[in-house]
Amino acid sequence: MKFLSNIKGDLSGAVSAAIITLPMSIGYGIIAYSPLGMDFAPKAALLGIYSAVLLCFVSALLGGTPIQISGPKAPLTLALGAVVAKLVLDGSTIGTIPLEPDVVIGLSSLTILIAGISQIVFGTLGLGSIVKFIPQPIVAGFMNGIAFLLIAKQIKPLMGVDSNIPPVEILLNPDLVQGQTLLVGIATIIAIVLAKRYIKVVPASVVGLGIGTAVYYLLQSVGQTSAPGKVIGRIQTGWPETYLITQLVTKFDNVDIYALLPHLIVSGLIIGLIASMESLLSSVVSDNLTSMRHNSKRELIGQGAGNIVCSIFGALPSAGSIPRTIANYRAGGRTRLSGILCGIFILLAITLCGSLIGKIPVAVIAGIIMVVGYTLFNRWSFNLVRKAFNNYEHRKAALTNLLLTTIVTVITISINLIVAVAIGIVVASALFISKVGKSIVRRQYSGDQFHSRRMRNKVHTEMLEKMGRQISVVELQGPLFFGSAERLATNIDNLLKNSTSYFIIDMKRVNEIDSTGANIILQIKKRVELAKKYFLLSNLKENLILWDFLGAMNVTQTLDMNNIFPDTDSALEWAEDHLLQIMTCNQKAAGEVPLSQVDLLRNLSAAELETFNKNLISLKFKKDDKIIAEGEKSRDLYLLKNGSVTVKLHLSEKNRDKRLYTYSSGIVFGEIAFLDGGCRSAGIWAHENSKVLRLPYDNFQRLQVEQPEIATKLVRNIAVQLSQRMRRISNQMRLLEDQ
Repeated sequence: MKFLSNIKGDLSGAVSAAIITLPMSIGYGIIAYSPLGMDFAPKAALLGIYSAVLLCFVSALLGGTPIQISGPKAPLTLALGAVVAKLVLDGSTIGTIPLEPDVVIGLSSLTILIAGISQIVFGTLGLGSIVKFIPQPIVAGFMNGIAFLLIAKQIKPLMGVDSNIPPVEILLNPDLVQGQTLLVGIATIIAIVLAKRYIKVVPASVVGLGIGTAVYYLLQSVGQTSAPGKVIGRIQTGWPETYLITQLVTKFDNVDIYALLPHLIVSGLIIGLIASMESLLSSVVSDNLTSMRHNSKRELIGQGAGNIVCSIFGALPSAGSIPRTIANYRAGGRTRLSGILCGIFILLAITLCGSLIGKIPVAVIAGIIMVVGYTLFNRWSFNLVRKAFNNYEHRKAALTNLLLTTIVTVITISINLIVAVAIGIVVASALFISKVGKSIVRRQYSGDQFHSRRMRNKVHTEMLEKMGRQISVVELQGPLFFGSAERLATNIDNLLKNSTSYFIIDMKRVNEIDSTGANIILQIKKRVELAKKYFLLSNLKENLILWDFLGAMNVTQTLDMNNIFPDTDSALEWAEDHLLQIMTCNQKAAGEVPLSQVDLLRNLSAAELETFNKNLISLKFKKDDKIIAEGEKSRDLYLLKNGSVTVKLHLSEKNRDKRLYTYSSGIVFGEIAFLDGGCRSAGIWAHENSKVLRLPYDNFQRLQVEQPEIATKLVRNIAVQLSQRMRRISNQMRLLEDQ
């Protein structure tokens, strides 16, 4: 939608979003800079408002989500609060003099600058999907911690108790609680809860703000003594001060910047990560509303640019907000203009009504933030408790997730959000490495369980079923890198200890390989060859990315090209042929197979064989000659005396032939159409120079009349042979599905 195509709707959306954003920005500003004391509250509230103004404007102009409304967020507020608290706590030990409030803001702004730069880097590198790699238990853990901290930090302002008084002293001296202040806060909370249920036109936070403030001044008007609690204080509007520049440049000599820099950099990177996650999650919600797709790269770059601007003026780090974006859309906002106007409206509000905003009671803001904190509790984590104790099937997974969630929550509460997120990232990385570091072996089977598509006579089939365990096929899946390569090597070492002589490594599903994986392939090859066994690779050359990388790593030059196959079936067939050659005293099966050794005719007497032979026609085919055409109408039966033939199925959409089976000498083919009289279901070609005996269907019909015993035995043997093939296929399918 064009920029000025929805002016009326964007105006309405901007007003609605600004009404929600303004009280949140005030509260978050006060929370972030609360370590500087309540005397700093008016300026802190102003900095919170500036963050909404600046980021709304910049991110709407440059971001990749048209209806996104940005501003201060609870996780970012608490993360910045942790930085401010540490600077205040360490201020007396760093530099030549204690850190002044403005210097603290300047140093905090440096953290926000780093966060903004990191977001731009994330966007430039296309790391928008980074949010997908943060496990749900980690996210749930620090969201629960944030919710708890938001509520806990507002208890004292809600009760009108000085922030320096310890909680224990409040419990021992309940008289410290200001009843009227508490009444104002409770009225605010009740108003918000009821408004969410019964009032849909006006945002609930605005209703709470109005009711709470009205109760405050009503109590003040009828009271005999002081006001029922503190107000924000006089807010001096004007051009915002450039804290990042003025404070750090003018007072640089008084700050040991090098001692602070590691903490500021780490905090900035974590704030950048949280801000990116919050913005991208809000962008996904926006996509669901508009049925469009946001631009993750542009969104992160726009958010990063906005936070860099915020850092210059000492404003809070900010991100895209789901509730404000939804409010914008529902009120009619559809283009970037709504976000820009939202920032402008907030600026106008603070400029024109700054004195009125300064008169908002602190207890009202505390009540609003407490409700926000309650809504931040992660419902998924509460469901884990129920699953952990009631769902026997998934109890282990539920307990594991619950433990991770609880650990991150406790760290968030007991230390701070920065440490919790850092530990969460470490845990997430460990989980990722453990997941991708699991065995790369997708499936493993031996040649006695699974045969190639070459159909062999009964004698050779029985040999392979007895000795085929010497052939092992190892299918790989996923990235072959430092985390999984060693597991593969261990797996091959275990196979070397048993009777395996042929190692077929199927690379079809390997999507990536690094230098460690390439080196492991060489090591495995050397170990197998030193044991005087055979190392075969399949589906490798067809993957050009892997093949080129192995070439660059000088791996392909050391591989035997004769032992690299286009597919696993070809490698399996080679191993079977080689094994059978050794088992038959190194004499390759050659010559014609006598009729007496053809499986189909094994129970015929000599006289019956002679009679049957008179009905056969001898044919010779050269390599690649067509024997049977797919779709032709014929019912003749064929016996392969010598050579081999291949059954192929034509794929019309892909315009190519797919190999189904290759038949060795002594095998009967063409039996399906022979039995049911239908069209030929596949084509058959000579795989090499071959000799074939054809039984015309007319001759078979004559046999049915003149020699019914021969015809009956023939049909019965065909049925037995087909059932054996089906049983073999069923066993192979069971093997593949079970693994």
